[in-house]
Amino acid sequence: MSTEPRHRSKGTADEAAALAFAAAEAARPEHDGIGEATDAATGPGTAADDLARAREERIRAVLDFEAGWSSHGGAKARAIRTEFGWSTTRYYQVLDAAIETPQALHHDPMLVRRLLRLRDGA
Repeated sequence: MSTEPRHRSKGTADEAAALAFAAAEAARPEHDGIGEATDAATGPGTAADDLARAREERIRAVLDFEAGWSSHGGAKARAIRTEFGWSTTRYYQVLDAAIETPQALHHDPMLVRRLLRLRDGA
């Protein structure tokens, strides 16, 4: 079984979701400012950099949640709604797309390989 992610086209829905996630994270009161873009960074690649950064932050957040969700008391659907504001269907769509990215494999290779095995039924 190959651990290389399948190629997926990046659609506007994914980009919009990544940016919405980053905006929601920045608006949270406990947000510590890590990963925020600086106002001085302006240029032609800034929007693309912000999108890539937002996508990576979302991948990390989803993987970290999936790795430690049992600490939420067993009510995973409620924890998903509380943590991300998503339905469980949307969460699993994002998780499925996330585990196919190189960033996810770099962030938590054991979790990603386990999730890929579970998903593919191997």
